[in-house]
Amino acid sequence: MVPFDPTFSVLIVDPSEAAAPVLKKMLGEFGIAQVESVGNAVDALAHLKANRISLLMTDWVMEPMAGYDLLRAVRADATIAATPIMVVTADASPSQLFEALDEGVDAYALAPFSTRVLAAKLAELQEKS
Repeated sequence: MVPFDPTFSVLIVDPSEAAAPVLKKMLGEFGIAQVESVGNAVDALAHLKANRISLLMTDWVMEPMAGYDLLRAVRADATIAATPIMVVTADASPSQLFEALDEGVDAYALAPFSTRVLAAKLAELQEKS
């Protein structure tokens, strides 16, 4: 994997208190130190509009705004539309995967996954940019 620029930043959006620390630890293993997390999509949108983020990692099943709605809102806002988005979810529904891909998600990871799987997804994203 190509090393990440020191300014590379990740925003994790997940209502589960357990998921964000695990993802932060995994990202830290790749040298990604700028990782923040929020518990819902509404806070994520506000954070994205106020800060430059290199990657948005979001759950799909959330309230009051679902991951699908967050994805659509990001892609509809010209100021943040180019933000790469990775959906990280435990929901294995094929329809949700297709919805995410149709709306412009850049990567999709079905949890639980290993550090090696996350490394492969991040490498794919680096190749795209």
